[in-house]
Amino acid sequence: MSSSLFILDEDLEPLVSKNIRAIPNLSSILSSFKQCYHRDSPPILSQNGWFFIHLKRDFLHFISVIHATDKPNIDLMSILAFLEQFYHLLKKYFEINVLSKNIILDNVLLVLELVDECIDFGIVQVTDPSIIKDYIRVKVNLPKVPIDSDEWSSGDESSSSGSEYSDSKKRNKKKKKKKKKNGRGKNVGKSKIKSIMVNNKENKGTDVVETVKDTLRNKNDTGRNSPDDDLPNDGNDLYINGDIAKTIIMPISWRTKGIHYSKNEFFLDVIERVQYLMDFEKGIIRKNLIHGEIVCRCYLSGMPKLKISINKLLNRDPQFMSNSKFHQCVSLDSINIIEEEGRDTDDAGSQTATDTKEIEFIPPDGEFVLCQYELKRHVKDAPMIKLQGFEIKPKLKKFKIQIITKIQTNFKPTNSTSKLNVKIPLTKVFQDYKIDLSKQIRFKANLGKVVFNLSDDFLLWEIGTMKGHRERNTGTVPQEDDASTLASMVAEFPLFNQEEYDRLQEELKTSMNPPPLRTGPKLEELYKQVHEERVLHTHDVAPRDKLVSVDFEIPYCTCSGLKVEYLKVEEPQLQYQSFPWVRYKTISDDEYAYIV
Repeated sequence: MSSSLFILDEDLEPLVSKNIRAIPNLSSILSSFKQCYHRDSPPILSQNGWFFIHLKRDFLHFISVIHATDKPNIDLMSILAFLEQFYHLLKKYFEINVLSKNIILDNVLLVLELVDECIDFGIVQVTDPSIIKDYIRVKVNLPKVPIDSDEWSSGDESSSSGSEYSDSKKRNKKKKKKKKKNGRGKNVGKSKIKSIMVNNKENKGTDVVETVKDTLRNKNDTGRNSPDDDLPNDGNDLYINGDIAKTIIMPISWRTKGIHYSKNEFFLDVIERVQYLMDFEKGIIRKNLIHGEIVCRCYLSGMPKLKISINKLLNRDPQFMSNSKFHQCVSLDSINIIEEEGRDTDDAGSQTATDTKEIEFIPPDGEFVLCQYELKRHVKDAPMIKLQGFEIKPKLKKFKIQIITKIQTNFKPTNSTSKLNVKIPLTKVFQDYKIDLSKQIRFKANLGKVVFNLSDDFLLWEIGTMKGHRERNTGTVPQEDDASTLASMVAEFPLFNQEEYDRLQEELKTSMNPPPLRTGPKLEELYKQVHEERVLHTHDVAPRDKLVSVDFEIPYCTCSGLKVEYLKVEEPQLQYQSFPWVRYKTISDDEYAYIV
C-alpha cells in the first residue's frame, strides 16, 4: 500500500501531496527522493528506508512512497501501473493533451478529490474516467485566454476520433435541434406560459423570464446529458445516477446503468503508427514495426452488447494474437474460443465448429481503447514513404552547394496523404562548409514548399497531399514516375567567396558612392546570435542531426492490412436503431527516419 503520493514539477518542487498513512514529516521524505533522483534514474528508487516509485509524464513527476516494511506485501508494478492510469485520468478529466504545472495548481482541490476516489487507505479502487466523472462533479478550472488548440484540444494524440467527428460540429447540430425543440415547446405550451405570466404580474420581469426558461428546460431535458453539451452538468447538477455506487461491485464494473442518448452512435478508429529506421548509405533496415490500436467512442443507451470481427482473427494470424492486448470489457470466452481454434487448425472438426470468429464486449461509456497490438513488417516490405534519393552536391567552382531530396509513396493509388512533412538536417552542412547567408538561398520543389529553420539548422519540406503509388516487382524497364507520386526538392546554398569579399571591401574604400541598400533580415547576423553557444562544439554532430525524418498521415488506410469485417450492436431491452462508424488511419511514429 502507498504511504503518500506526490505530484512534482520539473524542478522537483511539490504541487500536490497526499498523506495517506499520516506520516509525520513529508518534507524529509521528499528531500530523500531529491538526493537519490537523477535524470536517468530507474522507476524504482530506495533511500533511508523508503521506496520511491516515480513516473515522469509531460512536465510532471508522479511519485508513490512506500515504507520498507510494507514492500514484501506490495506489488510494485501495480503501483507503477496506477500512476500511469492516474496520469491518463487527469488528461481525460481536464480534456487536454499535455499536463502542466499551472493546470495542477489551478485545480488542486479537484486533484485531491480524484486521489481520494481512486485510493482508499493506499489501495487502488477505481481509475475509470467515465465512472469517476459521475462521482465528482466539479467544474475544471481552465484558462479563458485563447491558447493553441493543439495543447487544449480534448482527447489524446493517439486518438484521432476528434478530427472528423469533432465536438464543435456536434454542438452546432445540438444547438439547432434545441432551438427547434424550444420553438415547438413555445407553440404547444402557450397557455401554460401565459398562466405563468399572469401569476407573476407582481414579480419582477427577470423572475418571470427565469421561470419560463426553467419550465422549458425541464420539459426538454430528459435523462442523461449528451456528451456534446457545452457543460457536462448543465441542467442536471442535482441529478445523480443511483446505480453508480453499485457499479464497482458488479461484474460489469466499467459501465453504469441508466445511460440514455437520443442518437445512439458508436465510432471505431483503427490507428496504426509506423516505426521505421533505415541506414540510407548502407541500405540496412534497423527497425520496421507497426504499433496499432483500436480506439472507440461509445454513445449508446442502456447495456448494449457489441460483436466485432477482424480479418486478422478470421485468418488466425499468430503474430496478431500473440502481440495484442484487449480492454477488460472484452469477453474472455470469445478470445479463448478463437485461440483454441487456432491451435487445432489441423483438426478437420475444428473447421465446422464455428465459422464466425468474433469478439464480444459491453463497451464503457465514452472513449476507450479496445485493442492494442504490435506487428513486425518483413524486411522486403517497402516503407509507406520512401526516401528515393538524398545527395549533398558541392559546386566549389561556382561557390554553391546543393541538397537534392526525392520522396516516393508506396501505398494504394486510391489513397493519398493528408499531411506529409520531411525534415532535412543541416548541422553537418554548416560545419563542413562555410555558408554565406548574406546571399539569397534558393529552393525548388515540384510539390509543396520549403521552410528554412535558422535556429535548429534544418529544412522543413511541407508537401501536404500526395497520391499513392504501388511498386511493381517486374523485370521490365521501369517507366517514369508521375509527378504526383514522386516529389523532388533542390535546396541551393551559396558558399562564402573570400576573393569576392576582399574585392568588394577594396571597392568600398575607394568608392565615393554609399554601400548598396539591403532590404530584408540579415540572416548571417541572426545565425551568429542564435549559435553563439554552439561555437565550442563545432565538431560534435548529434545522432538526431543525421536523420531525415518523415511525418505523414494517410487516412482510410492501414499499413498491416487490418480490416473490420462487421460490427453489430445489440440491446435486447431497448432495441433501438444504432449508427456504427468505422474509420482507418496510418500515421508516422516519432521514429520514422533515414540515417544519412
